[in-house]
Amino acid sequence: MQQLQQTLSEQMRINDHEIERRKVLLNFIDEDADTLKHCLKWVEPFVDAIVARFYVAQTQLPEISLVIGDKETLSRLHVSMAKYTLELFSGLYDQAYVDKRLRIGKIHHRIGVSPKLYLSGINQLQLLIEEVIAEQAHLYNQSSQDITLSLRKLFYFDNQLVFDTYIASLQIEVESANQQLELYAHNLENVVAKRTAELTDLSMKDALTGLYNQRAFYELLEKSFNITERCQQHLTLLYIDINFFKEVNDTHGHKAGDEVLVGFAQSATQIIRKMDFVSRYGGDEFCIVLPNTKIEEAKNLCLRLIELFDKSSEHPVTLSIGGASLYPGAKLSMDKLIIAADNKMYQAKQICHETRQHHFELMPRDELNVTRMVNNK
Repeated sequence: MQQLQQTLSEQMRINDHEIERRKVLLNFIDEDADTLKHCLKWVEPFVDAIVARFYVAQTQLPEISLVIGDKETLSRLHVSMAKYTLELFSGLYDQAYVDKRLRIGKIHHRIGVSPKLYLSGINQLQLLIEEVIAEQAHLYNQSSQDITLSLRKLFYFDNQLVFDTYIASLQIEVESANQQLELYAHNLENVVAKRTAELTDLSMKDALTGLYNQRAFYELLEKSFNITERCQQHLTLLYIDINFFKEVNDTHGHKAGDEVLVGFAQSATQIIRKMDFVSRYGGDEFCIVLPNTKIEEAKNLCLRLIELFDKSSEHPVTLSIGGASLYPGAKLSMDKLIIAADNKMYQAKQICHETRQHHFELMPRDELNVTRMVNNK
């Protein structure tokens, strides 16, 4: 948007000081400007003929003919080239003149005229003008050699500006390409990251229930276990089995069994905190990990889980829940914690099969044994 408020010379930081500096480097002095200006009156009548000869030669080149394209474009170019030629003898080579030359470079680059073709054309135009100067200058008591030298300096000045535009345009194209490449790379990174996350999620989640699978259970439990040991905190593991699940599958079909599993997953997900996680260990067995939770504090969670599960299931299934905990000072490995919770679950399961009631057994700490039964459904 800012570029639209600036001239080409402003965009390229070519100010009055820079213009004068370029003239000095080419030894283009005020006398050169005056020399060219004094030629305008007698050069002007020859301009149309010069331009006509120029385009006759130019259109012999297939590349140039292809760029020009049609008769109307050629006619417009004839007018523009005549104007360009007259401006060479204006004697005024200021900021406005510079902007016109920069615009010429920008247009030629935009329409696909290569630098070699541009220089070829400018060289041809210069030779045609010098022919007229050589033939006419003495008629006006002017030195053709001085005029030609001044004109060549001006052509060098013009060509500098044109090629600055070519270079600037190429730089913009490179920057634009780099930006597009960076954007593409960024988008690709996001896509890859998203796909990777999706694949990771798929590899860590149970397809039916959406809970973590056994692999994820071990990874997450290990992290929680290590943090608990390092920070001297409590961690409780609940090992859960759905009783009489096989009867549901055999009697009502696997779809009904799947509904029971999904119902449990939804019930368990509702009662846990953000720091907790639920996993489907396999078949109809599940694990709930409760970081920073004492074994005694798991009682209420078990009761809420049973209550919600009862509401979600239409079939006569119950839960066997075994719990074990890691606490400060306990000499317990992660595997032993799982085994302890599993053993407690089997103790609860024996009672469940006798009573057909929900039951949970939580591993005692300091000889504290907590056992709860819930009325039959």
